[in-house]
Amino acid sequence: MKRILSIIVALMTVLMMVACAGNANKNGSFGKGKVMALEFETNPSTGYNWEYKFENGDAEIVFDREENKLNENLDVVGAPSKIVYYFKGTKEGNTNLVFTYRRPWEGGDVAYDVVYELSVDKDMNITCLSKMKGTVESDKELSYFPNPTFSDN
Repeated sequence: MKRILSIIVALMTVLMMVACAGNANKNGSFGKGKVMALEFETNPSTGYNWEYKFENGDAEIVFDREENKLNENLDVVGAPSKIVYYFKGTKEGNTNLVFTYRRPWEGGDVAYDVVYELSVDKDMNITCLSKMKGTVESDKELSYFPNPTFSDN
């Protein structure tokens, strides 16, 4: 009986640890660093492009650079690729970074958007406090949108 009870307690402990780890990115921060990168899948041949804007905040974050990466697994014309955006903090505070996947012409059809709640500390480290769906109704799950990565350079 003690052995069964010990096994049940051990399993419950493991399940609680897994559940807490799964919620870390939903309720806690995603990490921090001097440079934040976001890598989105894109397919410009459809006419849709990623656009971003900052809103509702006092932090200042500047666009640093972008990289386009071809999808090595899909060597086909019109295949999706990846685009990476890099940002640096220049003023302490909080702000929201909104990414929208849209067609810039014909009324600007928006496919979907995502909002990153960011904080910049006194050392100019950026922390992503949360990631949430934007105002556009979309069939995309929140997990579809990238989590930011951070580095010191």
